[in-house]
Amino acid sequence: MSEPTEISEIHHIPLAEIEVSGDNVRISKQTVALDELAASIAIHGLLQPVVLVGVLGNPPYQLISGQRRFLAHQKLGRSDIKAVFTGPLSRTEAIIRSLVENLQRVDLNFADTQIAVTELYKELGSEEEVRKRTGLSMRTIRDHLQIEAKASPEIKKKIIDGEISVMDVKRALRAAQDDIAKAEKLVDLIIQNGPPANVKRRLVTYGSSDERLTADEIFKEASKPHIEQKIMLTLDRHMQDSLMTAANSLEMDPSELAGRALEEWLTENGYLVTQ
Repeated sequence: MSEPTEISEIHHIPLAEIEVSGDNVRISKQTVALDELAASIAIHGLLQPVVLVGVLGNPPYQLISGQRRFLAHQKLGRSDIKAVFTGPLSRTEAIIRSLVENLQRVDLNFADTQIAVTELYKELGSEEEVRKRTGLSMRTIRDHLQIEAKASPEIKKKIIDGEISVMDVKRALRAAQDDIAKAEKLVDLIIQNGPPANVKRRLVTYGSSDERLTADEIFKEASKPHIEQKIMLTLDRHMQDSLMTAANSLEMDPSELAGRALEEWLTENGYLVTQ
């Protein structure tokens, strides 16, 4: 058996000898703008080779980056494609490489990124390690992990289809106290009514106050007119530094983090009640 080929060497590999790796993060079949990509390749040729795992001369090879380019070649009826090889990769290394390379090109389907981030978290054992290995922000990593763990397939589909933001889904889940049916109803109410940000924030306050409330009751209470006041807090240097350290670590706005911490303390100690 020959030695693994250096990644700098470009080879023409028959399409029939290539399989899409289970570690390729583009699990959803990518047909977005495929006609345009195929037309571009037909005119200009393939400018960026696909990336394969395997040993030259010992097919089948595993495709870990370049699924859209591979599909475009199939669409054009091409028999081969320009490719480069990596050396042997562990499953974790393959997922990381595929995720990073695809993020640098066309935006990944939310579901594909979510699955890849979840798999890496399981393999690497911490959010910080996922951040170090991929360059994704902690907020992005936590969003994907939370949605994967708690959201229903119906809610995930609405995110993928662009009907609702990840932030609003997180609010619905918190307001529903992880009651999936209630969360689905809140998501639908947000989509149908398009409430302003202050109403969506209050969904969490009311939903967290009483798990017996229905989604309609939570939404109705949150939508009532409210008078909101700004309160200025004086923090000593140590508190300011601690707040900024936490905000930077969590990638949150300091005022939002302070407000959330105060809200949770007041709720836990019985001082925060709905009106």
